Amino acid sequence: MNGLNPLAPNIWIQPLINNYKTFTTYSMKNILFTVALGIAGQAWTQTASPIVVASTEPNSQKMGLREAIAYAKEHNASYLNAQKDVLISKETVKQTVAIGLPQVSASAGFQQFLTVPGSWIRNFVQQPGSPEYIFLKFQQEFTSSASVGVNQLLWDGSYMVGLQATQQFLQMSKLAEAKTLRDLENNITKSYITAVSTQKNLALIEANLVLLERSLFEVQALRKEGFAEQLDVDRLELNVSNLKLQKEKLANAVVLTKNIVKMQMGMPMENTLELVDDLEALEAAISITDAEIATFSVSNRIENRLLEQAITLGRLDQKRYRFSSFPSLIAFYQHQENTQRPEFNFFKSNLPQNNAWVPSDVWGLSLRVPIYGGGATRSKIRETELKIAKAQNDLNNFQRYANMEYENSKNTYLQNLQSVIIQKQNVQLAEKIYSKSMTKFREGVGSTLEITQAETELRTANNMYLNALYDLVNSKIDLKNAIGQSIQP
Repeated sequence: MNGLNPLAPNIWIQPLINNYKTFTTYSMKNILFTVALGIAGQAWTQTASPIVVASTEPNSQKMGLREAIAYAKEHNASYLNAQKDVLISKETVKQTVAIGLPQVSASAGFQQFLTVPGSWIRNFVQQPGSPEYIFLKFQQEFTSSASVGVNQLLWDGSYMVGLQATQQFLQMSKLAEAKTLRDLENNITKSYITAVSTQKNLALIEANLVLLERSLFEVQALRKEGFAEQLDVDRLELNVSNLKLQKEKLANAVVLTKNIVKMQMGMPMENTLELVDDLEALEAAISITDAEIATFSVSNRIENRLLEQAITLGRLDQKRYRFSSFPSLIAFYQHQENTQRPEFNFFKSNLPQNNAWVPSDVWGLSLRVPIYGGGATRSKIRETELKIAKAQNDLNNFQRYANMEYENSKNTYLQNLQSVIIQKQNVQLAEKIYSKSMTKFREGVGSTLEITQAETELRTANNMYLNALYDLVNSKIDLKNAIGQSIQP
C-alpha cells in the first residue's frame, strides 16, 4: 500500500497543471503587418466565401471549424493520450479495490529423491553378531503435494484511505482530459481563424490587383492619346508590381497557416485541407452575452478544480501516512494434501492405503503492529503538510491570476468590439474616397497620385478592419476561456 500511485499527488499533479504543451501558432498581426493588403471597394462589400481551389486529390478535405475540432478529437495525439490516461486511472481503481478482495492461490509440487535420505540409529535388537548401528530410511522415493489457500484483508488503514484516493485520482484524470480538450479547441480555433484570415487577405489582394491592372490599362490608353503623363503610368506599374509580390508572399502564408491547422488536428501533411468558414461567420458564431460576462466565477475554471483536486489528494496522502501506524489484520485459510510413495504410480488405481493422499487444513489470523520506523512516518507526514501548503499557495495565486485575466480579457473584448465598428465605418469612407478619385480621374480633373493615395488608404482601412475583426475573435476566445466556457461554435 505504501507505493499506491493515487496517493502521491505531487509526483504527477504539476505535470497535469503546468506541462500542457500546445503547438505554436502564427501571429495574425505578423502576417497582416508584414504583407501590405489591398482591396477594391466592390470586392470588400461582397460576402463571398474564402477562395479555395477545387481539388481532385483523394486526400482533399473541406472543413469548417466544427469539423476541424471533431477531426482533432479523433486524431490529436495529446487528446488521445488524455483519454488513455482516464482509462489507465480506471484500471488503477480496479487494482486498488482488488487488494481488499479475497486473494486465492493454488500450488502443486512433485519430487523424486535420487538418493533417499536416512539416519543411523543404535540397533535396538541386541543379538550376538548384530551391528551396533543400523541405517534406516524414513522417506519414500516419490513425494507429491497440492494446496489451495485464501487470504483476506480484514483491516488496513492505508487501504481504506486508498479506496477514497482512487476516486479522486480518477476525477483528476477526467479534469485533465477536459483541460486538454479545451486547450485543443482554443489552439485549433486560433490557428483556424489565422488561416482563414490569410485566405481572405489573399482573395482581397487578388481583387485589388485586378482593379489596379484595369486602371493601369486605362491610364496607358490615355497616355497614348496624350491625356496622361508617363509618370502616371509608372506609379501604377509600381503599385501593380508590389501587389504581385505581396500576393506571392501571402499565398505562401496561406500554406504555412494551413499546415499549422493540420498539425494541431493530427492530419497528415500530404493531405489537402480546404477551410470553408470565413472570419466574419466565425465572429458571429462565437457569441458572448452580457449575462455570460457578468457571471464570472473562478470555480468554473478547470485549472482551479485541478488545483483543488491536488490539495484533496495531498490531504489523503497525509491521512494514509497517519493510518500506516495502525495495525493491519489478515485472515488466511489453507487446505493441503500430501502423499509419499515408493514407486511412481500416480496414474494407477486400487493402490494400497499407504499410497493415499493425506489431507490437512489450517486457518488463522495475522496481525501486524508497527512499533518504530526510525521517524520516517512522521517525516513523511511533515513533508505532505509542506506540499499541501505549496498547493494552497498555487491555488491562491491562480485565483488572483484568474480574476486579473477575466478583467483584462473583458476590457480587451469591449475595446475590440468598439474598434471593429469604427474600422468598418472607416472602410466605407475609404471606399467613397476611392470611388470619387476614380471618377475625377476619368473626368480629367484628377491625377494618378490621387488614385494611388486613395487606393493606399482603402487598402490600409481594409487591413485595419481585418486586424480589428481578428482581434475581436481572439478576444472572444480569451474571454470565454477566462470565464471557463467552451469556445466551440
